[in-house]
Amino acid sequence: MTESKGKSYFGGLFPTPFTAFIFIAYMIAFINQGILVTATKTSDNKYNYSTITVVLLTECIKLMISIGMYMKDKPLRELMPEMVKNHKVLVLYLVPAFLYCLYNNLSFINLSSYDPTTYYLLLQLRVVVTGVIYQFLFNRILSKAQWFSLILLTMGCVVKQLGGFSHNSSDKSFVSLNLILILLQVFCSCFAGVYNEYLLKDVGSKVHLMVQNVFMYIDSIACNLVLLLITGEISRLSE
Repeated sequence: MTESKGKSYFGGLFPTPFTAFIFIAYMIAFINQGILVTATKTSDNKYNYSTITVVLLTECIKLMISIGMYMKDKPLRELMPEMVKNHKVLVLYLVPAFLYCLYNNLSFINLSSYDPTTYYLLLQLRVVVTGVIYQFLFNRILSKAQWFSLILLTMGCVVKQLGGFSHNSSDKSFVSLNLILILLQVFCSCFAGVYNEYLLKDVGSKVHLMVQNVFMYIDSIACNLVLLLITGEISRLSE
């Protein structure tokens, strides 16, 4: 038993086979999301379903999974008292929940304008933004190799956007609305991730991880319900 301590897998990247499985499963789901969403578009690049409702149902599933994982550690009857006790953290999670709500809904909008390859390439700008945020806000010094990688990634995104611009003579501006929306999605992802890390390691450090997930998904469900009301889709769903 003692020999298994400190054992790592895949060149030390993962502490257990399960974490490696989760990582690979996430990558497969992340990549195929764009392909599947694109496959559901109509000929005029629209969707025959409510994309906000899809995001809402996804958050409901995540909430159920989080509650189920909480029950692996503690009985369900302890969940509500723990949520009441840490209700201030629930309020704080409104910020990343709102940002992730925008991010998830923007993914449908942006995939209606870009092919999956271009979409995922431009979305990698969040690596650049996150690197800059950690460099200046958290004083985490990036190595020369990391900076070089970020510069290469930025250049790749610029070249890709210039290529699309040169093939679209009707678009007179390099900074199109589509690019603004993809950049908004990038910044939503970056700032939500940074703020979420702050909550996990600071304010919510003493709160059970699954309780924090429950807070996140409750807030996210609320944000998507508000978005349904604002867009008027909730009335169409009830018809």
